[in-house]
Amino acid sequence: MPSIVIMSAWQGAGVQMLIFLAGLQGIPKELYEAASIDGANRWQRFRYITLPGLKNTLVFIVISTTIAAFGLFTQVDVMTQGGPQDSTSTIMYHAITQGYRQMDIAYGATISLVYFIVIFIIALLQKRFMSRS
Repeated sequence: MPSIVIMSAWQGAGVQMLIFLAGLQGIPKELYEAASIDGANRWQRFRYITLPGLKNTLVFIVISTTIAAFGLFTQVDVMTQGGPQDSTSTIMYHAITQGYRQMDIAYGATISLVYFIVIFIIALLQKRFMSRS
């Protein structure tokens, strides 16, 4: 499982950094200039300008990373095929294995539908939690 976690983190880091860079470019430079004139140090500029400016970007990245983490299939299939005694099996790996390889399409579709509902609820909760702070 650690190798799958490391590979998935490495795989997603590039996309997440590009999204963060796009979010950073959306923060007006005038805010940083005004903070410098007011005497704010680097930590204060980061805390009061950068973090609030990246709030929506952070919400998007957290939600998309959560969805990707629950939906791992390729990494598990290529590296461990579910692992010893299903120790590295994920929800999507189980759904696809049951639906296509075991030809139990109804069970695989049911797992996928429950997966969708769970991800939807988690995304709503994360959005609500992240929007408050």
